[in-house]
Amino acid sequence: MSDEPVRAVTRYFDMWNTGDTTVAEQILHPDWVDHAHPEVTGPAGVRQSVQAIRAARPGLRFQLHSVLGDEKLVAAVGSVGQPQGDSPGQLVWLVRFTDGLMAEMWTYHQR
Repeated sequence: MSDEPVRAVTRYFDMWNTGDTTVAEQILHPDWVDHAHPEVTGPAGVRQSVQAIRAARPGLRFQLHSVLGDEKLVAAVGSVGQPQGDSPGQLVWLVRFTDGLMAEMWTYHQR
C-alpha cells in the first residue's frame, strides 16, 4: 500500500495554507470536484479559488489532525479557522482517488 494518497491530501491543504498552487496539477485529477463547492472544478479552478479565498481571508488556516486511507479513499480529520480569535470548525474530509490523483472530495462538519 502506497502512502502517496495521504501525502497528496496533506499537500492539498498545504496549498491552501501557503497559497503555493504549483502542486495543483500534480495532486488533482483534471475532473476534480469538491462537492462542498461544485462550482470549483479541475486544478485551474482550485488555483483561482485558493487565490481568491486567501486574498479575502489571508489568515485562514487548515490544520490536519489525522489522515489515513489507501490508494482509492482517504479520510482526513482537521480544523479550519483564523488566528483572529474565531474558534476553529472541526471537519472531516473524504477524498476519492482516480489514477493516483485526487478526484472528488466531500466535507462533513463534526458536531
